[in-house]
Amino acid sequence: MPNYDENIDHDNHSRPDWRLFLRGFKAAFFRTKLWVCTWLVLLLLSLVPAFQTASFFQNTVGSRYPSAELAQDLHSSMGAPSMGLGAVFRQDHAEGLAQLDSSVASGGAVLALIAFLFGVFAAGGWLQVTFEQPERQTLRRFGFGGARYFGRMLRVAILTLVALALVNWLLYGDPWKRLVLGGIMEIPERDWGRLETLESERTVVQLGWIQDGLAAIGFVKVMAWAIYTRTRLVLRDSRSVLIAALATWWTMVKHPVQTMRPLALLLLLEAVFVIGVLGWWHGRLEAGFEVEPTYWRLAAIGGVGQLAIIWRQITRGAYYHCAGRVSQALVVPTDAHPDPWSGTIGGPGGPQYPINDDGYHVSV
Repeated sequence: MPNYDENIDHDNHSRPDWRLFLRGFKAAFFRTKLWVCTWLVLLLLSLVPAFQTASFFQNTVGSRYPSAELAQDLHSSMGAPSMGLGAVFRQDHAEGLAQLDSSVASGGAVLALIAFLFGVFAAGGWLQVTFEQPERQTLRRFGFGGARYFGRMLRVAILTLVALALVNWLLYGDPWKRLVLGGIMEIPERDWGRLETLESERTVVQLGWIQDGLAAIGFVKVMAWAIYTRTRLVLRDSRSVLIAALATWWTMVKHPVQTMRPLALLLLLEAVFVIGVLGWWHGRLEAGFEVEPTYWRLAAIGGVGQLAIIWRQITRGAYYHCAGRVSQALVVPTDAHPDPWSGTIGGPGGPQYPINDDGYHVSV
């Protein structure tokens, strides 16, 4: 078993290189308590609609159908959505299915809000651990950071939603239609909806690809900006979200490669594992389930989904670790804004006491 200290990145102020995303992933991976805790919270939230749905089908179906026949009739997937819930079953239980959908939808909205707020809490927790680097009691420090920075992280989340709405409006609203469709493509306004005046269907498809590609880039940039804004707030221990957001935007403009490279590589790593590896595995399991519907295959399909969520929790910690190291290298402390994470005393994993000219004060 390797020493825990060897698995944590302590090079706070070194110049970030392309391997930073690997160190960030390694540091987050060895914070086992943190990603297990965040995964368990999401798992418990997901069990509520799962048990609700399972209870409905148990009470509705009982033992009136052979298990294999029922499983094949009820099974649906992204690869074969038409197989979900046969027409006869829907006809027989239309009223119950409608009540189930309504109940799951209303309860799911509440659970989604709870998950959103927990994500806001977890952001502060990950950043607290990233900068403080406790060697013990990491879960306690995670909870402290989540509670301490919750208000600021929530304001960043709201600002992020506004920014995403702005990107959506720019690329799918009047600006795109007037500037691109009307100005560049010279399409008459009456045809902005169907694009029938374009000479080629390929042009229509390519135009859609460009629009969706720009939207994807905008989404990634906004999310990266949100991560760095949260990081800057904790790094400077500042409270003005708007000032931190503007300063973060300017830093990303001046240093586009250093700020985006580690996050982009982590995103690529996440996509390869979740979509490439787990997606392939999930597809194989579902294909086998259609032929031989057994409980162990159903459990394996659920297990693959949970592995994807676990991987997402680890990479989320890695995002904040990388953003923290990049911010410490690019955001230089000044006399007006000193580094609140330097010059502290206190036992590892316990309360830290920042030293100042008047002695010290407790930061917890």
